[in-house]
Amino acid sequence: MATSLEQNIEYLSPDRWQEWHGELLVTAVNRAYQRVVFYKQAMEKAGIRPEEIGSVEDLPRLPFTSREELARGYPYGFFAVPLRDVVRIHTFRSTGSNPVVIGQTRQDCLHRLALLKRFFHACGVMSEDIVQICLDAGMAAWGMEIKEGAEALGALVIPPDPSSVEERLKVLVDFKTTVLVTTPSYGRHLLDRMEKHRISPGSLSLRKVICVGEHLSDETRMALEENLSVDVHMAYGILELMSPAMAYECREHDGLHLALDHFIPEVVDPKTGEPLPPGQEGELVITTLTTRANPLLRFRTGDITTLHLDPCPCGRTTWRMEPVVRRCDGLAAVRGVRISPDAVDRIVAATLEGEPPQTLLVLKEVDHLTRVELW
Repeated sequence: MATSLEQNIEYLSPDRWQEWHGELLVTAVNRAYQRVVFYKQAMEKAGIRPEEIGSVEDLPRLPFTSREELARGYPYGFFAVPLRDVVRIHTFRSTGSNPVVIGQTRQDCLHRLALLKRFFHACGVMSEDIVQICLDAGMAAWGMEIKEGAEALGALVIPPDPSSVEERLKVLVDFKTTVLVTTPSYGRHLLDRMEKHRISPGSLSLRKVICVGEHLSDETRMALEENLSVDVHMAYGILELMSPAMAYECREHDGLHLALDHFIPEVVDPKTGEPLPPGQEGELVITTLTTRANPLLRFRTGDITTLHLDPCPCGRTTWRMEPVVRRCDGLAAVRGVRISPDAVDRIVAATLEGEPPQTLLVLKEVDHLTRVELW
């Protein structure tokens, strides 16, 4: 049974948030320093002892963590618990030759599950809903977690599968789906196919579309809302971090509420790394607070956004972030999956004999879906 604090965690006062972050940050930094060699070496190189970090104001003194460093820690270099305590492992392609490895303890899995239930609740999803998940194979890890979160809420779930768009549309109609979870581009693709096959929106039971993995433009939101007569929500997450629901829209649709009980967000100048005040655009940096298996200090996401600290009209006091519309790290986002041009070059070099040619990665939009061409 949820405690009173768990039920009201999104409504803490600013002073209580500061106290919460300070207490958990001290513990997180100590664990990372004691159990992850990278952080011990990085902090010692910077001349920082863990006992010197006592509040959020000390956060900028800590070193950054990059995707490249996570890949260099392959396979277990960033684990802060014995392998026997890890119950799940995900691997993701990175900018380096090695993948990024993220482990989860049972407690980590429970935290993700609770966060996904909170996200669905904020979007207005109920136990009576029929939730259909339509995501590409590259987002399999997210699909699994979203499925588990909806099931934990008590909803009936149709998990992601490799079906054709026509088969998915048939399921959408025949199974009377009420909530669709997909990427914005695939949502537009489904809408176009509905028009092509003359499927009337009136034949659907759909009432909500939840968009993940990509930026949701105003144009796409309007197209989905007006043509399907649904309420559209969006969520934000990073594969290397908490879950697909690190931030999410409430009924006000006025920015995405960040899960402040699980991490501390910062915005920094992407060139200098200097912290920026609320309201200024910069790179999002995340420090995890509750993660056990893979604690991360000041992880540079590469996503450009703006933070707002004022309370939302919905009553939640959690900080909000603007939707991410661009990146600063050179990675290309393709249908919810980040692709590194350097990784593509390595694949070409390994495939072709002799000196590999110069390549150009070209992204094209076909029927609203991004397709990759290699020139």
